[in-house]
Amino acid sequence: MTTSVLAKEFERLATRNAQLLHTEEGEGQSIAESEEKAQEFENNLQRLEEIKDLLEKERRFDELNAWASTPERRSAAFAADDAPTDRPERKDRRSAGQQLIESDDFKAWLAQLAPNGQLSDGTPVNSKKFQVKDLITGGDDTSGGAFFQTDYSGLYVPFVQPRLTVRDLVLNATTDADLIEYVRAVSHTNNAQEVAEAENADDGTITFDDPDYVVSTPSGTKPNSEFSWLKVTTTVQPIAHGVPITKRALMNGGQMRGIVDQQLRYDVEARLNAQMIAGNGTDPNIRGIRNTSGILTQAFSNNIIETLRKGKTKVASTNTGSGKVPTGAVLAPENLETLDLFRTGGSTTSDGPFLVSPFGDAPTRIWGMNLVEEPGMTANRAVVGYFRDAVLWDRQIATIQAFDQHKDFAMRNLVQLLAEWWGAFGVLQPKSFCDCTVAT
Repeated sequence: MTTSVLAKEFERLATRNAQLLHTEEGEGQSIAESEEKAQEFENNLQRLEEIKDLLEKERRFDELNAWASTPERRSAAFAADDAPTDRPERKDRRSAGQQLIESDDFKAWLAQLAPNGQLSDGTPVNSKKFQVKDLITGGDDTSGGAFFQTDYSGLYVPFVQPRLTVRDLVLNATTDADLIEYVRAVSHTNNAQEVAEAENADDGTITFDDPDYVVSTPSGTKPNSEFSWLKVTTTVQPIAHGVPITKRALMNGGQMRGIVDQQLRYDVEARLNAQMIAGNGTDPNIRGIRNTSGILTQAFSNNIIETLRKGKTKVASTNTGSGKVPTGAVLAPENLETLDLFRTGGSTTSDGPFLVSPFGDAPTRIWGMNLVEEPGMTANRAVVGYFRDAVLWDRQIATIQAFDQHKDFAMRNLVQLLAEWWGAFGVLQPKSFCDCTVAT
């Protein structure tokens, strides 16, 4: 038989004898049956001894082959007939089961339970606990933990969440200049009307009567409308920030460079959004929409929803605004929360159920306008407007630069990462925007 077959038979017989020792089956239902079980146990023991001898011979034969096959032993075999009988210690190649069966503790336990191969009468004796000297643990790198491998997912928690921004609402353009001139619409009177067919070819007449005079307009004359513009000059400004980082972190951090780059860019864009809304225009600040002369205003009217609608009306009306239908409303997070918690009775604390289901998606539009949540927006204020009448010029989009020339960074293996944007912002028509007070 092969070694594997003998090992399987040994395991089967050892398991069977363990059943006879540790279960009620070993007691039998009668004296005859008990004798039969005892005889089975004895036969199994004899066979186990035979198999053990065969396995031992096989093990020794394998060891002898391995020992004799070494280059030193092959050379020694040709050099002398009296080869040395001693050989170096070898690793114990026995299986765990073999080591258990052949141990002195196991043999003593068997002798206690079945002296001379016979089951003893009386109360069964509990088996002795066989212990491993060195505990294999998963938390120790010098034990089982050495085989554990880290499953690095490559995921991380960013500090910010992508969302609709002010930049997404306005026009985006590019420039190669440091100064930008553009035309801002100040006022406009629309005199377009129907024109009747001319009745004659006569010119208009002017009659002077003291103290007044009368101007006679020729029939069929088309009216003129009125426009007023203002040339505005704005300077391209930078928005930038950076962070020092070691070369070791960049080389060994895996995703570190990508994470830092993404975060630095996002922070620059966040600052740009805030400047487009409320920058004060004092150099080097951008002049934002709320600080642009000529925009409309809307006072608080009962609640936030009503106020936003009135602001939209002012912009869309040709009497008060540009006559363009607003496309967006920018609110602070606190005021967007008020919209989410608004109830059917007109309150945010009582009077009926919520207008918006808390178990569905949050609203992204109100009165046909895109809702933009802007952390940089002043609390209790909102900007409603036709945002295509504002332009953002990019001279350099937000980019990341890495350099070690800063201070003594090169000597200390430090790298400066810098995120920087260059550009300008301008409002083409102030009456396309309304600054609303959305809370008292």
